[in-house]
Amino acid sequence: MGLSLYAILAADACEMPALAGILEKPVYALKSGPLAAIVSDCPLASLRAERRHIAAYQRVLAALYRECDLLPMAFGSVAQSEADARRFLKEHKEALSFALSRVRGTVEMGLSLVLDGVEAIPFLLARTPELKAARERTFGRGAAPSYGERLRLGELCQEALEGYRSKETAKLLALLAPWCRETMALPVRGESEIARLAMLVPRPTVGEFEAAVAAAAPGFADELAFRLSGPWPAHNFVSLSL
Repeated sequence: MGLSLYAILAADACEMPALAGILEKPVYALKSGPLAAIVSDCPLASLRAERRHIAAYQRVLAALYRECDLLPMAFGSVAQSEADARRFLKEHKEALSFALSRVRGTVEMGLSLVLDGVEAIPFLLARTPELKAARERTFGRGAAPSYGERLRLGELCQEALEGYRSKETAKLLALLAPWCRETMALPVRGESEIARLAMLVPRPTVGEFEAAVAAAAPGFADELAFRLSGPWPAHNFVSLSL
């Protein structure tokens, strides 16, 4: 019988509530020295990313992370036996203990800045005189621009977008860093997303952090929507799989 792995935590971190995990199997703590793996029996050699399995994985983490410091395992992590799981804990004890100290007392918050109701290039043209002038030189002569001219304009637009993203991300990080233990800029998703951040925030000050985000919003363009999510386990600050 294999084991589904959900998270790693200190062996004495918290009392395990009664939980049903993937395939409705009971969840329990498998201890090895100062560490414990949160597991449930799994008769499958691997887990497909089915909605029901992902929901069960998230349900287990949600029941624990608000009270316990934990390292979330990658979804689908499966150990072949309890002995294999204990071997993983023993062999990686120092690295796991260090990672736990890194996230101790925190939760992860996510924040995105997204252009709302306007496309990126028109938005940039309206606030970047150099880009607007380049567009007029390319299309304002009465003759169709060449492929090379259009390609160069596209490159200028992309450079302007990347520069704007960098500037706004740095501005946002500077404003919110005082409320965070660590911050991380993540790759944006789609042209309309200007910034995407992950932040480790101390549990007791999540409310203050949320207030800081609200206070920061008026300092950004009206077209930028703030999308705050969390608290979550520290997925972006931990990388564990078995």
